Amino acid sequence: MKRVAAIVGVVMGLTAGLAAASPLPLQGRDINGNAVGATDASAVFEYDPNLNMTWLRDWNYAKTAMTWDAAKTWASNLTVGGFSGWSLPAVTDTGAARCNIGNVGTDCGYNVYGYGTSSPGAATLSPIAYLWYEELGNKAFYDTSGNGPQSNWGLKNTGPFTNMQSYYYWSGTEYSQSFAWFFETHAGYQAYDDKDYALFAVAVRSGDVAASVPEPGTVALLSLSLGALGLVSRRRPV
Repeated sequence: MKRVAAIVGVVMGLTAGLAAASPLPLQGRDINGNAVGATDASAVFEYDPNLNMTWLRDWNYAKTAMTWDAAKTWASNLTVGGFSGWSLPAVTDTGAARCNIGNVGTDCGYNVYGYGTSSPGAATLSPIAYLWYEELGNKAFYDTSGNGPQSNWGLKNTGPFTNMQSYYYWSGTEYSQSFAWFFETHAGYQAYDDKDYALFAVAVRSGDVAASVPEPGTVALLSLSLGALGLVSRRRPV
């Protein structure tokens, strides 16, 4: 058990280290999964190499706000360009169970998990919060000391995304029987809300939709192997 705990600690440490570094830029993908510029008109998806997940570029693709159950169903049934397997971005409940309200480092409130500070938490704890703070560089209404409004706060940068609403977005994580986690893009606030309220939704998908292309060395090795196989076949007596 000690060995497992040590390995988990190393992995979490590496993840936190990656989050502390300057995030890699988002990469655009067209409707067929081909690589294009992140802001290119043909970009339908945005691959996030920091989180190894793909976002829908249009943050109002559903064209409406929805209850939590409706939003989850919408995402799970979504197929775009032949790509399925979508969901709402998750939230990780850290510390004591449920909301630990605070202005830095907690799972609930502003600057969650330390995002937006010099020592952010693990990137994967809340993909939408990590994107808003670390990758897009937005600032919360309150600073880490609880003073607000801090200079230049709010949704100032949407990056390559379109139709990002300055409002509440559902996460895919349940808070309790009647509530679910959300992230508010207006002021960088993460908390929970009644599942029956109508909030916006954005869909994410694990991995990259880009078609896999074998490395040149792999192609050469495969060709060599097939050639050798053909040679053996010609030499085999009938």
